[in-house]
Amino acid sequence: MLVLALITQITFAQDRSVSGTVSDNSGKPLPGVSVVVKGTQNSTQTDFDGKYSIKVSPTAVLSFSYIGTEKQEIKANSTTINVKLKDASQNLQEVVVIGYGVQKKKDLTSAQSSVKGKDIEGLVTPSFESQLAGRASGVQVTSSTGILGEAPKVRIRGTASISSGTNPLYVVDGMPMYSGDIGGYANTNALGDINPNDIESFEILKDGAATAIYGSRAANGVILITTKKGKKGAMKVAYNVVTGFASATKTHDLLKTEDFLVIANEKRTNRAQTPWAAGNEFDIDWQKAVLNQSAFQMDHNLSFSGGSDKTRYFMSMGYTTQEGVAKANEMQRITLRTSLEHDINNWLTVGGSVAITRTQYDGLNTGRNSLSGNIFNAIRQLPNNPIYDATNPTGYNINLATGNVGQGTNLQPVGDNISNIVYVLDNNKYKSKINRMLVNTFATAKITKDLSYKFQASADNPITSGFLYWNPIHGDGRGSLGRLQNDNTELLRWNIQNILSYNKTFLEKHNVSATAVAEFQKEKNERFFGNGTNLLDTFYNQNLVTGAYGIQESGGSVTEVGIVSYIGRLAYNYDERYFLGASIRRDGLSKLDPSQRWNNFTGYSAAWNIANEGFMKGISNTVNDFKVRASYSEVGNTEIGSYPYLGLTSASKYGDNNGIAFTQFGNNILQWETSKKTDFGVDLALFNNKLKIGFDYFKNDIDGLVLSEPTAPSLGIPSNRITKNVGSLYNKGYEFSADYTIVNTGDLRINVGANLTLQTNEVTSLPNGGADLIGGSSTDVNISPNIIIREGESVNSLYGFEYWGVNPANGNPVYYKADGTLVQGLPVTGTYKVFDPNNGADVSVAGTLAATDKKVLGGTLPTYFGGFNSKITYKNIDFGFLVRFSGGNKLFNSTRRDLVTQNLNNNGTEILGRWQSVENPGDGWTPRLYAGTNTFLNQSSNATTRFVENGDFISLDNVTLGYSLPKSLLAKANLSNVRFFVQGQNLVIITKYKGLNPEMETFGVDLNGTPRAKVISMGINVNL
Repeated sequence: MLVLALITQITFAQDRSVSGTVSDNSGKPLPGVSVVVKGTQNSTQTDFDGKYSIKVSPTAVLSFSYIGTEKQEIKANSTTINVKLKDASQNLQEVVVIGYGVQKKKDLTSAQSSVKGKDIEGLVTPSFESQLAGRASGVQVTSSTGILGEAPKVRIRGTASISSGTNPLYVVDGMPMYSGDIGGYANTNALGDINPNDIESFEILKDGAATAIYGSRAANGVILITTKKGKKGAMKVAYNVVTGFASATKTHDLLKTEDFLVIANEKRTNRAQTPWAAGNEFDIDWQKAVLNQSAFQMDHNLSFSGGSDKTRYFMSMGYTTQEGVAKANEMQRITLRTSLEHDINNWLTVGGSVAITRTQYDGLNTGRNSLSGNIFNAIRQLPNNPIYDATNPTGYNINLATGNVGQGTNLQPVGDNISNIVYVLDNNKYKSKINRMLVNTFATAKITKDLSYKFQASADNPITSGFLYWNPIHGDGRGSLGRLQNDNTELLRWNIQNILSYNKTFLEKHNVSATAVAEFQKEKNERFFGNGTNLLDTFYNQNLVTGAYGIQESGGSVTEVGIVSYIGRLAYNYDERYFLGASIRRDGLSKLDPSQRWNNFTGYSAAWNIANEGFMKGISNTVNDFKVRASYSEVGNTEIGSYPYLGLTSASKYGDNNGIAFTQFGNNILQWETSKKTDFGVDLALFNNKLKIGFDYFKNDIDGLVLSEPTAPSLGIPSNRITKNVGSLYNKGYEFSADYTIVNTGDLRINVGANLTLQTNEVTSLPNGGADLIGGSSTDVNISPNIIIREGESVNSLYGFEYWGVNPANGNPVYYKADGTLVQGLPVTGTYKVFDPNNGADVSVAGTLAATDKKVLGGTLPTYFGGFNSKITYKNIDFGFLVRFSGGNKLFNSTRRDLVTQNLNNNGTEILGRWQSVENPGDGWTPRLYAGTNTFLNQSSNATTRFVENGDFISLDNVTLGYSLPKSLLAKANLSNVRFFVQGQNLVIITKYKGLNPEMETFGVDLNGTPRAKVISMGINVNL
């Protein structure tokens, strides 16, 4: 015992106190840096002045780590050790996530963009992907509506299909997750179930070298999402709260009562009919009645993270509530996520994460051409017609006999048989409730120093319950005497991966990396619904209740899809100068016939880092990285339906008897669509990595497009069409990116970034001898008549008549024929006459305007887009903004056409420019008014250049101003950081487009969408 005590005393005597200051690359002290004695539990953190003190032995090694900096290890051979941590973002040694692994950023041979999770933290958003817009080259994100739950459209390097899926593959911590709408009656976005504050980073895989590893699912690009994990060090607590208000960025300019009375009655008097409208007691803004002026937004997030030498943990809780700009539209989300990793010994690590989410959406009818569609209806309501009527049993202005909105003091009923939209929004219900669990478990074994094995098992299980109620008194439910409907959608996808990784350096300069993967995935998707009509009473408006309805119906579906994959990847570089990479993936997909379901997908890449050559050493401080690279791959698109190779039947009535009907003709030689991706790029870093420049040329050739080819009716094939691999198209373009740290001193840091994408799309072959596909990719009858897919043009180009203007002699609309001659339309007779600009009054020569006179009116896909951002920090103040731009595309503003209706509905102010007489010809673009002639006068079934506009815009998407409390003040409360901030989103858009927003389009057609939201918010970030 005496000897043991003596040894212990000597050991303690050898320990000594080591102290110092830790600062960042600019010399600014860093608080909260983890200081750990390597191999022990002994640790501390720097204080608010970056100072630390710890007792260690002279032979110990101190490890310094801090988020966003490069880890440093230093021997404790001095009593004073000052450390300057390098910014990891400025260091090419940074490790980035790639498919089924990680890689040093400097070793990448692919086109891959990174977005940090902190870039979108604090933004008010229903889902993270909408905030990726403008942050990465080649990535276009657009939102066609302001409805919460509606998923934005994400395109990576263009549109890669006509009839199959065009969304990228989303992979969260290695698990391919569900995306898109996942059931219910209110719009649902599967990606909205992920708390944006839980995301550490996004890696956007764009070219062949990056995406080939995902084979048959990578034609549309891949987005890898890495969630936050615990890090070694003392527990860190973070609390963030954001509160704000949203309103419509813009609403339509509609007529006030005074102008409405003139226009409405002029439509009739021009037709020699009695007036329509009367009464000026009211001047109602019906848009205001269906839109929120200050929709409440709130977001709370609380997280705990930390760890020891062996165990690391992270836990977060989040609560989000958002009111939509559209009344009756709301979202609530509660999230709980935990992550735990533990080193069992020096060769085995186990861990996993569980994310539980409950998301609820309240929705509404947003039909583009629906009588109770919120915007369709609101812009048609008469401004002199009140919303409420105290004498009506309902309290609303409703004609109970016809089921339409009451006409008030007007002389005729309101046009288009519309309902009172306020009553509909107050009474009808559209709901979706999602309970979702995302589970991920893994075990990693280090077999040797160079060889490791990882087993990962994951599951994604969203369960959505939906409820719909249509009030029987008025609106959508009147015809069926009310409607109740419930549904349940359960999706389950499990994924198992076995990953073998090998990394070895031979003879100091030969670096080899190899990966082998066996992956198995299966999903089962089930849906059941029940509904009842002819309701007993309006009391039954909460759920489907037995006996509450007279007519009942039920139904459901189930699909199963499996995919088995075997993957290999090999990467080699010599002395970090010459790089070669190759991958192969063999996929077997159950969606295809057994004879066709297996295919190989390969990828190849090469790069040369010129900066690491000996002849560049003299300027190595100026040119830090200069890499040229090239890649090629073949990848696929599996979103081609569940069972396209099978001949299918469906339940069908035969008289009063149950039966089955032949509904799908199977094609057992059908294959998935393939995309051949070629990329040439340059990465350049200058001036000690202060300036980084990227350039890429890309071309994606898509072949084997899955399209329907017509068949002879005599064959008896359902719909007289069979699905085949019969089309092709390509996307090609250029990408530019730059990031520049202009100033980085102790108090001031200024950083700017920009990206630009130039791209074109062209259809190169179509079935049936290259015949046009009128209707394009749309099945919406309100969209499809306006678009076309034609060889030599971009996908879903606008298609219709070319408009000349108004005949100044009589106010008739004038159009170009295919041969360049002109015809004018006579609304009185509904016929066409030849138009001579030199003799406009002559209407004696008969003319025609036929489908053969239609032409392509412009491409709907932007030919350029990008973003510009800046972050400025001065002492405790930070300021940042994001500006986004896009253009080169044409849009058919179908809403404008609706706003010049010739029925008894309200109009937009554009109609004030109508032709009235030879002396008062108006704006030369708006014809003479003539009641009841929408189909003819406004070509309501066809697109015309009268309403085609440029889609160019510049948008100020985000502006943030923040202030962090001084460290000296925080020390008294034992806080690490407290930051207050205010921010604005979607504040300003500069465009000549006359609609609400040029991004509010579907296949290039803008029709009665809900305005997007402008958000002003403020928040607090607190870190302990």
